[in-house]
Amino acid sequence: MEITSQKKGEAIVFYLNGDLTTTSSPEAQAEINEALESAECKLVVINVEKVNFIASTGLRVMLALGKKLKASGTELVVCSANPTNKSVFKMSGFTRIFSIFDTEEEALQLT
Repeated sequence: MEITSQKKGEAIVFYLNGDLTTTSSPEAQAEINEALESAECKLVVINVEKVNFIASTGLRVMLALGKKLKASGTELVVCSANPTNKSVFKMSGFTRIFSIFDTEEEALQLT
């Protein structure tokens, strides 16, 4: 999994490229947490446009990240999920935990 990030105003957008699996999830979590340690933001956007598959471990990473950010007053949202991943988020109840936007532009309107 490749992760890049970009600061956009009061938001940080993380671009995930590759599957979020049992193997890649811990690395993704560590990389995102490390990037957030030195950044100040009000919104974290996880862009999953280039993620074809999200395993349960990937969902746990999102849940842990969401809880950590909420405790610090920062909102987590997801954008650009393909229909399969969007369905996984809905069926697992994650749409009640954080918002999912069709596009990055829509997500960034929260700032």
